[in-house]
Order: sequence, then structure tokens, then C-alpha cells
Amino acid sequence: MSTFALGWHFEAGIQFVRLILGGVFDRHPNLQVILGHWGELVLFYLERLVMLDRVSKLQRPFLDYFRNNLYLTASGMFSPAYLRQAIDAVGVDRILFSTDYPYQYRPGGDARRFVEDLELDAADKEKFAHANWERLTAGRFLA
Repeated sequence: MSTFALGWHFEAGIQFVRLILGGVFDRHPNLQVILGHWGELVLFYLERLVMLDRVSKLQRPFLDYFRNNLYLTASGMFSPAYLRQAIDAVGVDRILFSTDYPYQYRPGGDARRFVEDLELDAADKEKFAHANWERLTAGRFLA
């Protein structure tokens, strides 16, 4: 279960939820986390997770942490439906293209074709393909 097939994704997603509930982003509001595989299942449980607002003592609504402290990557899961859901949840400025080599490697140009065939305008494709990453990491890595 703790492989790239399923277990890893649940565990990584749970750790992000624990960071939120533990108040890490309240103490470090500028901290940014990148979750692969369209949010390691957290994206697909948002409807339930926002209900934690009723019992948590967070400074902000759960969804606010998701939208302001998280970037989502494709990680080789080339699904236009998942991309649309990610954009709906966090916005086009917080999604990053990535592959999952060697786990999800498929020869034949799948990655390039996925980006080229997306039903996004040129500016949003550019954001997804590289511009969001460049903005996120600008000045953070020095040679």
C-alpha cells in the first residue's frame, strides 16, 4: 500500500491536512507546500475537509489554507478533468506541470501532448507549463 499506486498519496495528503490543523500556516503564513498528483487526494475530499471549520480552532477557513499555501502538480497524471478540478479549487496560478518519472513514465510524447492539447488559452498553458514555477522559485535558488 505504501507505494506509488495509492498508499503514498493518502499519507502525503494527510500530512498536509495535519500541517493545517496543527497551525503551521498560522505561524508561518508565507510557507508554501507543493503536493503532487493533483493534491494527493486532498483535492477530492475538499467538500468534507472544509467541514473541519466547525470543530477546529484555525485562524482562517480550511479552504483558505488550501488556496493560499498550496501548489498542485500533475505528477504524470495527465487528466484534463483533474486539471479542471485543480484550477477550480486553487486557481490557474497555483498549478504546476510535472511528470512522475520513473513511476508514471510513458514514452511517445504523452507529457508534451497533454499540455499542447489542453483546453486552456495560451497564457494559462504557459502558467501551467513553466511560468508558475518560475514565479514561485524566483530568487530562491542561488548558484
